[in-house]
Amino acid sequence: MRKTLFILLGFILVLSLLLVACGGEKTTAPTTAPTTTAPSTTKPATTAPTTAPTTKPTTPTAPTGEKYGGVFGYPLTVAPARPIGYAPEAAPDSYTCASPAVQGLIRVRADGSIEGVLATSWKVAADGKSITLGLRKGVKFHDGSDFNADVCVWNLQNQINSKQSGAINWKSIDKVDDYTVRINIGGYQNIMLTGLAGGTTQQYSKAYLEKNGIDAARWNPVGTGPFIFDRYERDSKLTYKRNPNYWDTGKPYLDGVEFIVIADETVRKLAFQKSDIDHYGPLSLLTAKELKDSGKYNIQTGGGGPYVLIPDSVNPKSPWANVNVRFAASYALDRQLLADALGFGFASPSYQLFQTFPELNIPGLVPTEYNPAKAKALLRDAGYPTGFKTVIHAFTRIVPADYINAVAAQLRAVGIDVTTDFPTSAKYEEYRYGTWDGLCGHGIGAFANKNQDFTFYFTGLQFQYCKKPVGWQEGVDTSLASPEPDPKLIMNVLEIMYNDMMVIPYLEQKAFTFTQKGVHDDTNGRYLAGPGVSIAPWEYLWLDKNSR
Repeated sequence: MRKTLFILLGFILVLSLLLVACGGEKTTAPTTAPTTTAPSTTKPATTAPTTAPTTKPTTPTAPTGEKYGGVFGYPLTVAPARPIGYAPEAAPDSYTCASPAVQGLIRVRADGSIEGVLATSWKVAADGKSITLGLRKGVKFHDGSDFNADVCVWNLQNQINSKQSGAINWKSIDKVDDYTVRINIGGYQNIMLTGLAGGTTQQYSKAYLEKNGIDAARWNPVGTGPFIFDRYERDSKLTYKRNPNYWDTGKPYLDGVEFIVIADETVRKLAFQKSDIDHYGPLSLLTAKELKDSGKYNIQTGGGGPYVLIPDSVNPKSPWANVNVRFAASYALDRQLLADALGFGFASPSYQLFQTFPELNIPGLVPTEYNPAKAKALLRDAGYPTGFKTVIHAFTRIVPADYINAVAAQLRAVGIDVTTDFPTSAKYEEYRYGTWDGLCGHGIGAFANKNQDFTFYFTGLQFQYCKKPVGWQEGVDTSLASPEPDPKLIMNVLEIMYNDMMVIPYLEQKAFTFTQKGVHDDTNGRYLAGPGVSIAPWEYLWLDKNSR
């Protein structure tokens, strides 16, 4: 059945990919293999190879047993925009797409506790100026080269050199011995250990890159993970095959993992209902309600995050540089109507960031409840009595088009003449890591430590065209410096953001994903994948025999 549907999907994807070009979620090559010095600024390749890499992995032979066998199908709305095989040019989507093959140093469980992956120990220095990590011994990359401190230092130093947000507070990396490294930091921040679970610490083979060059490495992730990269069919499918020599003996259970690009939401839903893919995170909440009510599928839910409009407020010529305009837009939004009409029980109105977390509710907050008359008055005060033209650039991988269109309609009703733009993922990356005009329609993930939201979205490379209000950075620094995350300090930052309407939240939505009934997680949900939690460990997934 799976092959039959893919043939049908091919015709639909040809049409849909005319509208949705290759993309991914986050950040962005030199012409020679890099060293621990900064890589050159040569522009990375913008298109991926359409054929398998020249070095083919050994065809794995899966062991026999109840849990073994089958290929897990995971849909992508767009293909990766940034390379998946070279971390300094990678993005969050790159990390996800490379995750079957490439592993980080640690991962975070659903309860917030830390577990080692390629690191077996970690210790913060008493003075808070370094983190020392002991590395797992006996691990090899898929090309046969050793994982050790030299390779780990090279990977981590590349993150510093390329100014990745996860490494923004790292000063340097030291090799202590063959299986110990030290990350020297400017000062302790309470996000640092959990931050090591992100894509920033994913380990790629240095030997492969030095032998084959940057161009070969960009789209061939050679890591230590449970699956070996097989091929990337451009804008269509990423294929991984079982690693027969995986360091965690007996795993993985699956024969392979396929990331399948299905741009059209309706086609993704059909593929899931026909069991041609095993995982589905519907953009449509109506679809989510339908699937939940059917009782036919597994569902995971968790704390979600807010959907926001992020203004180009750094630009002094933009209307959005005026705080009255930002508040006018907030008053123009009928959030309750949006939640009732589009939320289907999964969304609620959001006037401040993380409103569904009671410990972070701003005391005495006077919300900008729907008041179109006040919105028009604020526009007049700002010098726009007849409104102005603007645009919302939507992050199509995360933000439902229905949300953007409804928000745009409500803004138009008070005189803000909005054009909606649903760009390719690659184009959206240019906006979020560079400049844009008008608004970015984005979704903010709810990390377990909300300080990580501040650093991930607003102090690194992302959204620097959004102006930070007076006192915001100082508030973030103070909140980060506390030994443990302090809700009062986090709330102070949120209040500074609200008083300046730095970003305009409108809905907060639960996180949810669906899988087929035949999909099992051998950890009983210990590694719930979601915002702020490390990438799901593929080696623990297995399929019922009738689901393979």
